[in-house]
Amino acid sequence: MRCVFCGHEFEESDGVTGCGACPGGCHGIHCPKCGYKNIQEPVFLKRLKNMITKRNKEQTS
Repeated sequence: MRCVFCGHEFEESDGVTGCGACPGGCHGIHCPKCGYKNIQEPVFLKRLKNMITKRNKEQTS
């Protein structure tokens, strides 16, 4: 995942979730470097990225 504010790349699991400041609960992932709240990627987008990455690796092998 890339922070849209500072550009830092990090794994979604490394981000801070559930800050508690948002009404109705925090559903974003906060950048571990700058703290900016990024929205979570939709599941279908994650799967599409994984498919493309896998295909690219297979083509270069």
